[in-house]
Order: sequence, then C-alpha cells, then structure tokens
Amino acid sequence: MPSYIAEEQRGTEARMLNVLLPTILQNLQLIHPAANQFGAPPMTVWPVVEQRNLTQPQQGPSFPIPSQLAMDRSFMDLVSVAVPTVQALMPPLVEQLLSFGPPKPDIDQNEEDRFLQFAPQLVGTLAPIVVQLLPGLLQNMAGHRGEQPVRVTDRELNQRFFGPITQAVLPAVVSALPELLAIVHGDQRSPVRYERMPGHGLFQLIRISRNELLNGHRMHDGDVIYLTETPAPPGTTEVRVSTAPHGLWWKGVQVTDDSDRQICFVETGGADHAGFDSRSVQQGGCVVLWKAKMFGVHTPMYVIPIGDLSPDAKCFTFHWAAG
Repeated sequence: MPSYIAEEQRGTEARMLNVLLPTILQNLQLIHPAANQFGAPPMTVWPVVEQRNLTQPQQGPSFPIPSQLAMDRSFMDLVSVAVPTVQALMPPLVEQLLSFGPPKPDIDQNEEDRFLQFAPQLVGTLAPIVVQLLPGLLQNMAGHRGEQPVRVTDRELNQRFFGPITQAVLPAVVSALPELLAIVHGDQRSPVRYERMPGHGLFQLIRISRNELLNGHRMHDGDVIYLTETPAPPGTTEVRVSTAPHGLWWKGVQVTDDSDRQICFVETGGADHAGFDSRSVQQGGCVVLWKAKMFGVHTPMYVIPIGDLSPDAKCFTFHWAAG
C-alpha cells in the first residue's frame, strides 16, 4: 500500500476511534456490575477506606473494602482489553463502511432501514474478530504469559470480557453509522451550526431546527428526538420530556429567556413537565436539550431558539426516541 494511502487510512481510523471510544467506554461502565444506575456519576476510582472515630485508640491500620477494590480492578481489566480490541477493529470496519457506500445528505426513513439491514453484516464481521483477539490480549495482560492457553470457551472469559465488550462495541458502531460513513466517504450532510451555551460560554451547542424535531431526524451525536405540540391555556407555555421504553439514560430540557435566565428545567427521573408565563420568552430565549454523556456527566447538546416554536398556548413534548 502506498505511504500516502496508508497515512490517509490511519487518519480515518483515528477519527473513527475518536467518535466511538467515548461511547464504548460509557457503555462498558453502564454494563459493569458496579454501575447500578444508568446515567449515574462516575464510579469511585479511589478505594473506600473504613471510617474510624479519631477519639478512639487505633486498633491497627484501616484497609480498603475488598469488594470495592475487586470491582475497580475488574472494570480496569475490562477497559485495558477493550481499548486495543476496538483499535484492532478499525481496519475491517473501514472496509465494511466503504462497501456500504456513502450516506444520503439527509437521513430519512429509507436510510434508517438501510442502516438496519447493514447492522447484521457488521455484527458478522466484528464479533469473530473479537473472539480471535481476546485470548492473546488476556494472555499478555500486565505482561504475564500463562503456561496454559486462554480458551474462548471459558465461561469466565465470556462473562467478564467477550459479553461486555460486544455489548459495548456493536451498539456504539450501529448508532454512530451516519457519522462513521461521513468520515469514510466525506461528510455530505449540511454543516453543523454551533452556538454558545447561554450563560455558559465554554459550551458549544449544535443548532437544530423545528423541522428536524418534528420529523425525528437523527442528530449529529446520534440522537433521535421527536417534538409534539399540543394546546395549552392561553398565555402559558408548557414543556415536557419523555424517553423510549428502553431509554434509561438521563435527559433534560432547559428553557432560558433573552437574558440567559433559566425559566424552567425538566428532566427524566425528576420533574418531567413544567409550565410558565409565555411573556417571559416573548423577547427571545431558547430551548437547550441535555443528556448524560460519558460516565453520566449531564451535558448540554442541542439548542433551538424558542421563537422558532411559537410558544404561546403550546405544550411542547420532547420525546427522546434514541441516543
């Protein structure tokens, strides 16, 4: 392979890795037994030390709780195997995406069906590679080489590594198909408009349109959000948020006025609806859509000027169907 082609291939693989790895790590955390709720805060990295009353004589040194240490070590072992596995999957994944062909500029239902038909082919290509890679990676973990070979039929191997890694990798690849295809074939979608987060200048939000929400187009971060509008009492505006039955990750909707003052914030797992006086947003303001990103961090993602929605006497329900 000529050097310039190899360099371009490596660049493509690196960009794909940047897209997939955060989602895969998040999925691993959610799959791992230590993560007892979706969209939860990060797992404790430092060992939990037994609390002692300092006024009492010391009976000896305090030690970390063994179960916590075991969970932390188990999770880090899983990550240390998952990362090189994902890196090794990039070349065959590029080949599969090249054979699939470029995506349409705007994703419609037919394109979603095309992605769905392509998913089994991806699974059939990537899963056997994971099976081939795991024994060697585990054999060399931490620089130790066991006398006996690691067998893929071992139940513990499948429960601790193969199962979680495939559960984390395959959904991440399928959900990111539009973005991965854009990396391989060149992005044919309309350019993303970024805006500053009201009152939080460091955040860059993706500007979306009412049409994207009404038609449930897949967003650039892989989300599918439907907006439905129903009547509300004159002079009032209502906002609601809901998720699909399988959606356990945290989502939120924030409304601000023209001076960046928060009017309301609704969220899953909390107050999922709110109403306010429509006059508070007559001069401007926006709707900001939030979600739990890597390790459960609540992050603002999308923004739409509330003026685009004609908010008076409307109830807006933002239904998070995917993402």
